[in-house]
Amino acid sequence: MFQRACMLLICFSLTTISFPVLAETPNLQPGIWAHTTTTTIEGPMSLQPQTSTNQECLTQAQIDKGVNMLEIPQQCIVQQVKVLRDTADFAVDCDIQGIKNHFIGHTNFHGDHMDGQMSSEMNSPMGVMVMKMNFTAKRIGACPASE
Repeated sequence: MFQRACMLLICFSLTTISFPVLAETPNLQPGIWAHTTTTTIEGPMSLQPQTSTNQECLTQAQIDKGVNMLEIPQQCIVQQVKVLRDTADFAVDCDIQGIKNHFIGHTNFHGDHMDGQMSSEMNSPMGVMVMKMNFTAKRIGACPASE
């Protein structure tokens, strides 16, 4: 769940938060978006790359809400957000059950598609683990009329 929230943090507009940021409306079109994410984990316990796909409806109202649409865990602090029309950069620090994570990410917006990457350094009891996520997403159609 947390990994998904961080992915959404990269993908969607972070334009309305309660501290100073540089924010513009990202170059994204509302609709059904198909996401493909490849995740690797390196460290004392490395894992083979894992690829996942999903689809979801992104409405203009959600884009306008920005970070407020997310359920970011209370243990996380957004350190930096910079959203421009065609890019977004962010940094988030989390302390979840005593395990500290530092996330950084970058996204490119292209209207009907986007791509980006995020990395996380986690200080686990086994040692430092590094998670890297690369993603692509594209708009594949309109949301159903009921959304």
